[in-house]
Amino acid sequence: MYFEDAIKFIEECHSHGTRLSLDNMKKILTLLGDPHKNIRFIHVAGTNGKGSTSSFISSILMAAGYRVGLYTSPHLNCYTDRIRINNVNMSKEDFANITAYLQNILTSFSPDEMPYPAMFDIMTLMAFIYYQYQNVDYVVLEVGLGGLNDATNIIEESIASVITPIGIDHIDVLGDDIKEIARHKAGIIKRNGLVISHWQDSDVAEVLANVAAEKNARLHVLEREGLVLKEEGFRGQLFDLSSNGFLLKDLRLQMIGLHQAYNASLAVLTLMLLQQEGVLYLPEGSIYKGVFSNIWAGRLEKLLDDPLIFIDGAHNLQGAEVLAEAIKRNFSNCRINLVIGMLSNKDTTGVLNTLVPLCNRVVFTTPNNSKAMAAEALAQQVTFLGKDILIAESLEDAVHLALEITAANEVTIFTGSLYLIGDVRNILINHIGTNVIAS
Repeated sequence: MYFEDAIKFIEECHSHGTRLSLDNMKKILTLLGDPHKNIRFIHVAGTNGKGSTSSFISSILMAAGYRVGLYTSPHLNCYTDRIRINNVNMSKEDFANITAYLQNILTSFSPDEMPYPAMFDIMTLMAFIYYQYQNVDYVVLEVGLGGLNDATNIIEESIASVITPIGIDHIDVLGDDIKEIARHKAGIIKRNGLVISHWQDSDVAEVLANVAAEKNARLHVLEREGLVLKEEGFRGQLFDLSSNGFLLKDLRLQMIGLHQAYNASLAVLTLMLLQQEGVLYLPEGSIYKGVFSNIWAGRLEKLLDDPLIFIDGAHNLQGAEVLAEAIKRNFSNCRINLVIGMLSNKDTTGVLNTLVPLCNRVVFTTPNNSKAMAAEALAQQVTFLGKDILIAESLEDAVHLALEITAANEVTIFTGSLYLIGDVRNILINHIGTNVIAS
């Protein structure tokens, strides 16, 4: 099988839209020899910050000398982005070979035995096979959707369950009851396991505490007041962290936004607790090196210096609030252009009402996704705000427009969908030939 054939197969799985049950995942994994049982996982769930927190954990472990698998979704450039080892994407050859192997396994089931698999389930199975074959030391495993019934939750053990901030998202699948959403996310907590959570709203915190108690799991919560920000700006941040008995001074990171300092702190606390329990060893300086060296594409990521252009994956209300805070703290002296496109199953009203008032000009466009809301329909929701509104019929048009209109005293931010910002990144790198700052 060639790589192009593998992508075609994956896309066909995506078009079916069904999800395998965990029972069916178990059937397939049994035929594969249960590769997931030979891997040490750090499992990460939550609504926002999963990818960034996962990347910080991976970066610190790499700085400590470990061989680390990182499984995240969605991808920004290519499906191989989702399956990495020490920040190197799975090769196209390995991707094709494992896809062909899985395709042969799946044909052994009749349609009555097995519904046609979903893309994310296939990718998760591929990751398990690949990481076992590559004999990694640890895998940082990001949940795809929810937690309890997510394909990644087929794992029976993890060395840590990490919970990032929980809010309302994927209401078409998880509903809009924050406690029920929290129960889905808490589904990754293992019996007698270690749980590390970002601070949460009271209703969410109650659910997490109850689930941890039911499973006799040890719950540790990152202490918000323990993070002291000392410097912040376009070049990054400097902060002290004191939480759960640990104290680290002058942690420096390159990423922009106070939320990234919180994500880094959650990662640090997780690994410090694992070291305290004797699960792993962190050589002196590895935490500082790992935090500083980490860059996570698509999260308030600077793509261009001239004109100044950023992309950010905020696609729900909580993510928009985080981005809004970053805009207020870091771009207060700039005129802001917002280029936004969203999916119709998102809280478009909440996101727009949070971000648009902070901007001088808004360009509406349509993501390349079957669930995308038309740019014109999205724009109609904010006409009452009196902003300068433009419509770009395609993402290519939106990128060209941003390059044209962004003046020296302005910053342009593309946001609203991870699908959108991934395509924007590709357009700038592959089609325009602009001097993009690659992560």
